[in-house]
Amino acid sequence: MELVYKKIEEKDKDQLFALIDTVLSGLPDEAHFIPYEQWELDSMFDEVNYAPLYGAYDGDKLVGMAQLYVSQDMLKDFKDEFGLSEYKVCELGGNLVLPEYRGRGITTTLQKMEMKLAEELGFDYIISMAHPDNVASCKTLEKIGLEFVKETTLSNGFLRRLYMKRLA
Repeated sequence: MELVYKKIEEKDKDQLFALIDTVLSGLPDEAHFIPYEQWELDSMFDEVNYAPLYGAYDGDKLVGMAQLYVSQDMLKDFKDEFGLSEYKVCELGGNLVLPEYRGRGITTTLQKMEMKLAEELGFDYIISMAHPDNVASCKTLEKIGLEFVKETTLSNGFLRRLYMKRLA
């Protein structure tokens, strides 16, 4: 069966949280994903103030997700880190795919959808970050056209490779 890509609706909230729990509990290294804070989980379906949410579905089963973080307040520290304080910036993130569905280009497809959305919404730059040892994530970011900027330890203590692309 061919996968279907679309916005995740609130009716799929239980599947969404099950996907998050499954993927995060099975990570080889917890440092590969910055954990969600409770307010983020509570804001999952707030597209304007938090992040539009897209999913990959195998039939009715949610098998992958990605978010486009759009809140300029939430991204302030990252905008400063990238030297983009005066620009409208969004971030590709929240990329999670069930282990048995990895290697099928799901993350790439979801990120391309979100990059198109970022352009439609008039963002100047799109940024993203990945743990240096998370080779698959780093390669995917480069594959969709983001350029490596630097490696740094963020203010929250997480080591990350930072990537960005100018959209406008």
